[in-house]
Amino acid sequence: MGCEFWLFVPGIVPGDTIPERVENLLEGKVDREKMQRRLDRFTAKAAAVGRSVFHGRLGYAAAQDGKVDWNLFDVVGIDYYSYHRQPSAYIRELRRYLRWGKPLAITEFGTCTFVDAPEEGGMGWYAVDHEKDPPEIKGDLVRSERTQAAHLTDLLDVFESMGLYAAMAFEFVTPDSPHRPDDPRHDLDMASYSITKTLKDRPDDPRSDWHWEPKEALHALARRYAEGCRTGHPRYARRLG
Repeated sequence: MGCEFWLFVPGIVPGDTIPERVENLLEGKVDREKMQRRLDRFTAKAAAVGRSVFHGRLGYAAAQDGKVDWNLFDVVGIDYYSYHRQPSAYIRELRRYLRWGKPLAITEFGTCTFVDAPEEGGMGWYAVDHEKDPPEIKGDLVRSERTQAAHLTDLLDVFESMGLYAAMAFEFVTPDSPHRPDDPRHDLDMASYSITKTLKDRPDDPRSDWHWEPKEALHALARRYAEGCRTGHPRYARRLG
């Protein structure tokens, strides 16, 4: 039925844009009780509209720390950006979303493309200083496609071990975060969750055409899914069936 309404629907959290809403949340400029009431009303209305036109399983992609009345839905959906050193810690955390007795879908999971990015969770994109013109990477981040690929496949191991309903990697392409292999300070792709890298034909021209190329993460996911299909893993077979 949608994704993180508190962030993407105007009027629940103060702020005219998504970055403004994030800033207000981070700085505590939000009446949490009022925000929750607004979110509950909108979520209930959205679910009712969905039921009126769609008769299959209904789900919603919630922020993992959000409060949702899951009685409204058939599938629990979580945008999941936790970081733990041990797989057992992920399992313990995810089990709390199973208490409704409904299928659990990981509607987003992933990380950015720099060393230690998984530890930043869902805030890896904050590594870009948009006050600069052009925007640039903060600090001395080190690009690492291997870090991103390893985190994605490690999480897939966890999700498969729990037999979860679905898991969707975030995201395929981020055109507004182009890769600059010759200019790390402006390699905005480091702060993207994309499993492909955007390359502009003319890097300094905002109107330039662009194309994407795979990162290590795309290849890693492709190998995992191909392996699952070859071995007849039941969860992959159902996706193909």
